[in-house]
Amino acid sequence: MATVSRGITGKDRYDIEDVLRSTNYFYEFEIQTALGLADETLEKGPEKSGYFWVKIVDEDGLVAFANYGRNCFSVHSWELYWIAVHSNSRNKKLGSVLLKAVEEDVRKAGGKIIWIETSGRPLYTSTEGFYIRNGYTLQASLKDFYGPDDPKQIYSKVL
Repeated sequence: MATVSRGITGKDRYDIEDVLRSTNYFYEFEIQTALGLADETLEKGPEKSGYFWVKIVDEDGLVAFANYGRNCFSVHSWELYWIAVHSNSRNKKLGSVLLKAVEEDVRKAGGKIIWIETSGRPLYTSTEGFYIRNGYTLQASLKDFYGPDDPKQIYSKVL
């Protein structure tokens, strides 16, 4: 049975890396960035680092996570930085469970909008469909942002 919880531990850091690598979606520098956010959270705590985590653990261990935080340049906007599900646990609706948990936390903290950035490469077609199915709207597409033929897609949802 899968359990949703908040926060991360030192062991979770290695599981987060495993989840990210299993997807075959992320560049190496992106994986290192996510691990840096985990390290900063573990060192400073979520309040001081500004990084909050929701994870799903089942009999296989940590199989999915989301990382999010308040946008410092807004009075009500939050950002979803990472959401990933281990390749062995895909198609179980775990991503939607995580997204709903993030939305609930943001609402409780007074947030009004969640912003998400993702790639527009063909590999990410299912990711974009996931955001649309969960009520997010494409607000902008920045051509060649991540690289040639790799636009940044910016989605948002008003809570």
